[in-house]
Amino acid sequence: MIVETKLLGRRTPFERRPVDLPDHSHTLAGLLTHLVEHEVAAYRERQDSVGVLRVLTEHELQDAAQTGRVTVAPQERGGDVDPQDAVRTALTAFRDGLYYVFVDDCQLRDLHEPVTLRPDSTLLLLRLTALAGG
Repeated sequence: MIVETKLLGRRTPFERRPVDLPDHSHTLAGLLTHLVEHEVAAYRERQDSVGVLRVLTEHELQDAAQTGRVTVAPQERGGDVDPQDAVRTALTAFRDGLYYVFVDDCQLRDLHEPVTLRPDSTLLLLRLTALAGG
């Protein structure tokens, strides 16, 4: 499945990448849990690879050029993330309407809603931004 994240008001995806489908039955809550756990694992892997010299891969350079931010200096290690807290935060943010979820252009509105995914499905996470002044 392809996962896209976008910020409302931008034409291009903030990020677009493949993610393996979860093995269990799919509900929106289960799918979001899978994505958050995947991201926490990737974060921990990045933290383990922080060293004295950071060399960017071709893919990282392309991503950096697309987002307009290139980081080449050694980075400090971040704090540890509790996967359960991260999942709880993501589900709360969805319930609070901070982002919308679409699978193959169909909006999902209920965390317990069954989700049908194919290997070529596109999952879009559309993050909303607050307007200044109200």
